[in-house]
Amino acid sequence: MKISKEDLFKRQIILKDFGEESQQKLQQSTIVIVGCGGLGSVAAVYLAASGVGNIRLIDFDVVDVSNLHRQVFYKTEDIGRSKAEVLAKHINSITPFVNITTSDQPITKANIFDQIDDYDVVIDCTDSLPTKYLLNDYCVITDHILVYGSLYKNDGYIASFNIPEGLYNSANLRHAFPKMPKEVVPSCSEIGTLNPIVGIIGLMQANEVIKILSQTGEPLKNQLLIYNSADNSQYKMKFEVEKSCDNIGKRGILKIFKNDEYLDPACEIQDENLLVSMTDLKKMMLD
Repeated sequence: MKISKEDLFKRQIILKDFGEESQQKLQQSTIVIVGCGGLGSVAAVYLAASGVGNIRLIDFDVVDVSNLHRQVFYKTEDIGRSKAEVLAKHINSITPFVNITTSDQPITKANIFDQIDDYDVVIDCTDSLPTKYLLNDYCVITDHILVYGSLYKNDGYIASFNIPEGLYNSANLRHAFPKMPKEVVPSCSEIGTLNPIVGIIGLMQANEVIKILSQTGEPLKNQLLIYNSADNSQYKMKFEVEKSCDNIGKRGILKIFKNDEYLDPACEIQDENLLVSMTDLKKMMLD
């Protein structure tokens, strides 16, 4: 069955404050989504279905049975397969009007300039603090817009960082949290989460991206929205951005970027010389 853009996107094109012009802006846009788990899978599917024309998906992980309760675009038969590839296939099945590419390489300081290049918006859907700071600092240095999302128990956090404002850009992650915590902050896989908050924040990220790309509405700039799913409370942390503040502006962050390795043990490739096969392990245990 042949599908037309007019039919597929009709419900949003007829919106008085959106229209054909905004739809065309989405179609011509390019975005990169880092992390195809709970946040990223939701954001990617809704952005593709909204008409964003060019999407890159980056995730080194494969589908696990523990993902399925909140990463609802994956199926039991997808277990063990690349998240980025499975998600790309699903997106292609619902819209023919998106150019989608994938990568199964983890984002590192060494490859970030190759992995994330000419994109209008970077969407942070990771659950790794070092990677979040790496993405933020890269975006500040290269003047990319970053749509940030994260989760902790019943709380979800969302913001649009580094949006151009005249000669300067809006606040970035380091305005909210200047330094990465030295203590280990547990991820959702370690501390647990209910699935509605995951979907809610992923959808909020998609909403921010649509507003930014189509130049409609008001993005969450110079503020961090904190949503609690247990009592439906919302709180906005607002930032006063000092234009002369070098330690968390481009100059200060450039110094940080040069010195920090942004290492995340969960993303490191193991030394094959230290690995033991199942057969050898059985022999060692018998001996």
